[in-house]
Amino acid sequence: MAADSWIAALVSHLPRLFGLRRPRAGPAADMTQAAANRYVSALADIVAEPTTAVTLEETLDQLEAFGELLEESSELDSLLRSPAVAPREKRELVDSIAARIGLAPVVRNFLCVVIDNRRIGDFHLFVTGFRAWLDRVRGRAEIEVRTATPVRPGQKKALERQFRRLTGMQLRPTYVLDPNLIGGMSVQVGSTLFDGSLRASLGSLASSLASGSR
Repeated sequence: MAADSWIAALVSHLPRLFGLRRPRAGPAADMTQAAANRYVSALADIVAEPTTAVTLEETLDQLEAFGELLEESSELDSLLRSPAVAPREKRELVDSIAARIGLAPVVRNFLCVVIDNRRIGDFHLFVTGFRAWLDRVRGRAEIEVRTATPVRPGQKKALERQFRRLTGMQLRPTYVLDPNLIGGMSVQVGSTLFDGSLRASLGSLASSLASGSR
């Protein structure tokens, strides 16, 4: 059964089980990445302990898997946010999902803490924060390469080799087709942008012309 199908089937029983008709999400202040990173740090400390039976990479995979479920089912997201659903009932729902997709106990417990603190709406920040933390631990850098045309495998290898030398780190690249670039490419490494696109060149030329530079 597809993920969205079994989630819908599970969620369809919740109003009857919990005695609710249309649970609605309550208001919650937006969380910053810095605040989310405090949760991430606590989770990382636990997972890094030798006695924890799940690796750091597996933890990230499981966080991403749960995040995908939230994106696929707005009803699930709404129920987990709703103040009309008791924390115990939300934990029971998380237990059902954890058993279905194979979440480790530490990840299941983390989800319950997030839900109890009414932070499930900021779950993407926890995933982003844990991924960034793990990249630092493993000496990896996430790069985004935008090009006007598809990049051939040989070009990818050459580009990644160049940026490995530049950063001294292993890379986790993402390639994005962006026809607005006109030509060339732009590469984002962390907060640094290497823009070699024709669009950037034309923009520089236009600025020079406007200022009267030669």
